[in-house]
Order: sequence, then structure tokens, then C-alpha cells
Amino acid sequence: MAVEGVHPAGQIRDEDALSSRPGWSGQAHVRVWRTEPGRVAVVISGQRAEHDLETVLPLLPLLRAEYQDDTVDFFFHRPTDWVALGYYAELTSNDDGTVTRTHIAGDTLAARLGPALYATGDPDDHSTGWGGA
Repeated sequence: MAVEGVHPAGQIRDEDALSSRPGWSGQAHVRVWRTEPGRVAVVISGQRAEHDLETVLPLLPLLRAEYQDDTVDFFFHRPTDWVALGYYAELTSNDDGTVTRTHIAGDTLAARLGPALYATGDPDDHSTGWGGA
């Protein structure tokens, strides 16, 4: 699916199957775009839809620490598979330590980040680019 719009963001990281590290255990596909000076967007994909958002939440502070000089916008992507529709969500950290998940259309996010958003590299991602919207 073609993505229309301006997407000046440049992808600066594509780490497929990021696995366990101190403070977190699991697998995730982590991609990062520099959206403007001093700001990055991090998209965390749950691998093969077997991991849900709660599995990747502990990654947020670890990734925020890696980009400590930047404002970090987090997004979660669950790939579509034969069991469930995929979707994208914007993740917002609240003052009480909780994280709010807000559904966002894949095309809306792709217009911001560019067509590389849909290049998940996950063989089980059967989405067509609409992100479950």
C-alpha cells in the first residue's frame, strides 16, 4: 500500500528480535526514526502476536535511557496473523507510572514515519498496511 504525505523522518535503528537484556526478558522488533532534531519515534512490534503490550512495557524505560537526550514518542505494533487483527497504538506515560494505549491507524503513523513502517520483517505479519484501523 502506498503511503501518501510527507515523511521527513529517517529510520536510524531496525533491531529485529531484540532479545532479553538486563531489566527485561522477551523478544521484540524495535525500530527508531529521528522525526526532528531532539526527537525520536520508537515502534516496538510484538513478535508473531504471541506477546502483548504488557510484555514490552518494561522496554520503555530502557529505550528511553538509550535516547536520554531526545524526546521519545513510543508506539506499539501487533502484527496481524491468523488469530488476531494487527494494530498500532501510541503509548503515553502518565505521571502515576501507568501507560495509556491509544489506537492509531497504521496509515496515520506511516504518513509521519514513512513507508519503512510497513517493512516489519516478521514473516507472520499478514497486514496489508492498514494497521487494523
